[in-house]
Amino acid sequence: MQINRHLRGLGLAALGSIGLLGAGCERPTGESTARAATAGSPTVARVSLVIPERMTVRRTTEQPGQIEAVEVTPMYAKLAGYVGSVSVDIGDRVTKGQVLAELRVPEVEADLKQKRAMVEEAQAETKQAESIVDVARAGVTSAEAKVTEIQAGIRRAASDVARWKAEYARIEQLFRERAQTGSLLDETKNKLDAAEATAEEVKAKVKSAEAALVEARSLAAKARSAVATAVSHVGVARFEAERAAAIAGYAKLVAPYDGVVIRRKIDTGQLTTPGTSGEPLFVVARSDMVTISVGVPETEAPFVDVGDTALVRLTALDGRTFVGKVTRTAWALDEATRTLRTEIDLPSKDDVLRPGLYAYTTIIAEEHKAAMTLPTTAVIKDGGKSFCVSVLDNRAKRREIKVGLTEGKRIEVLSGLKDGEKVVEAGAASLVEGQVVEVMTPVEGTAKPKS
Repeated sequence: MQINRHLRGLGLAALGSIGLLGAGCERPTGESTARAATAGSPTVARVSLVIPERMTVRRTTEQPGQIEAVEVTPMYAKLAGYVGSVSVDIGDRVTKGQVLAELRVPEVEADLKQKRAMVEEAQAETKQAESIVDVARAGVTSAEAKVTEIQAGIRRAASDVARWKAEYARIEQLFRERAQTGSLLDETKNKLDAAEATAEEVKAKVKSAEAALVEARSLAAKARSAVATAVSHVGVARFEAERAAAIAGYAKLVAPYDGVVIRRKIDTGQLTTPGTSGEPLFVVARSDMVTISVGVPETEAPFVDVGDTALVRLTALDGRTFVGKVTRTAWALDEATRTLRTEIDLPSKDDVLRPGLYAYTTIIAEEHKAAMTLPTTAVIKDGGKSFCVSVLDNRAKRREIKVGLTEGKRIEVLSGLKDGEKVVEAGAASLVEGQVVEVMTPVEGTAKPKS
């Protein structure tokens, strides 16, 4: 019995030793702290506290890119001809409309002269047709006057016929009464016949004059039609001349805009080939503006919009930075690289921005000023929610918060926290609600806005 009691005493002592050894080796994890708190043995956690700071936070994307010219135009010949003269070389600055080179194309020049001569010939035909119209109008006027004159003769002839008819009736009455002789009656009858004959003659002349008037009017209409035809010929001749002049204009290669000649492949006497099958004779790049093109990854592409501020840094210029705006995006991502082509246009006033230079671009997709922020170490993610742990009366209190942008080691707090509240800086995930904490160092500073 004594031996059993002694063995039981040794066993309890051994178990106690093992428990003490286990407690001495266990690390101060959150799980052990929770067990201790649950068992009624309060474990004091040593923590550092921070106060939320107000500062500017941004959502940015930093991508490498390159400078490109806003416009680059390869220039080809439209005509087959011999190069007569070349006015520029690589590196030369040109202005819009400046002649870079001229071709000699004799057949085109001859065709232009011929078309211009045809214009002059058509104009002369028009003047001649207009003169014929004037003559025809005069003929119409003359015929109308003749008709009017003959119509007046008809009235006179009718008046004479009426007069002699009355005279003949009077003489005939007197002859019946034997107051006049037969010779006077015959004489009066002859005069009446003459008047009637004259009236018939005048009527015939009216018909002839009216026919002449119709003919004159027909000639006038024909002359006017000839004028219209001549005018149309002038129009056709002018169009042909303009076309020939346009073709002749292709003999001159002119600058499409103000820029710089960055490539030349043309020499005097060279025979040009029309079209774009060969190398361009010149390549001109616009010099007043450049484009920085970058590829934004798909994870950041949805946040980039036209108008976002962009900072362009050039390593070739000792890190010199230029400020611009996102000018355009491709909207759709490239299927091969899964990136969004984004372009920033910048003016090139001092010629330091040149196509081909390598550039690092920072695009500020979103910016919140005077935002409440915490260190990222102070925020806990659990079940799709965000939390931080504040300290009230030396006890931990878990606070659900809504977070926003993350920049570097700071994260924006949108709601759930007030200015001046003390928050555990790190290790908050190991603390449980109501756990006693000991502040390692006093909290310094206030929630001052930073940028």
